[in-house]
Amino acid sequence: MRRLFIGLIALATSLVCVASQSRAQGSDQFVLLQTTKGPITMRIFVSMVPNTAGNFLDLVEQGFYNGLSWHRVENWVIQGGDPNGNGSGHYMDPSTGQPKFLRLEINRNLGHNQAGMVAMARSNDPNSASCQFYILKSPMPQLNGKYAVFGRVTNGMQTVYNIRPGDRILSATILQPNNSSSSAQSSGAPPAGEPARPTKPAESGF
Repeated sequence: MRRLFIGLIALATSLVCVASQSRAQGSDQFVLLQTTKGPITMRIFVSMVPNTAGNFLDLVEQGFYNGLSWHRVENWVIQGGDPNGNGSGHYMDPSTGQPKFLRLEINRNLGHNQAGMVAMARSNDPNSASCQFYILKSPMPQLNGKYAVFGRVTNGMQTVYNIRPGDRILSATILQPNNSSSSAQSSGAPPAGEPARPTKPAESGF
């Protein structure tokens, strides 16, 4: 049993190393969200927005999103990733005890022009994104250039449409290359930008 346990630890460590190596090389990654309504697979554009994508992947590796709710569900968007569950929360950096925020990172080749785009939520301050993210259910080009798009749903849009307030992210995991190809339906980069709404507390900012 002890050998099996040590072997499992070594395997887990090697998988984390593979994921970190791919990120360091600027390779896009795929993340699987298991939700109470089913799976959602997302391509994370490390090659196009490395800081925003890297922050999201770091949180996934920490298990930060596991168990968190989709606190905002509207006809055009779902939003989750808030530790407080109400749109007011941030990621607290354990090394400083302070909230960690990201500088707004915009790539003009990524936008809100189609359903399934994934971006960071924020408040009125452009540099206030932390951990909350949203997935579009319909195009919102008016948000282009205002919010950091860092991913796109490649599989599971029906799950996105089925999410209701209070549904949860059961787990978020980075897929290994041999699994990601079968989970992703397309590999090209998406079009550009989408819109926001009147501001809410903290990161909810549309």
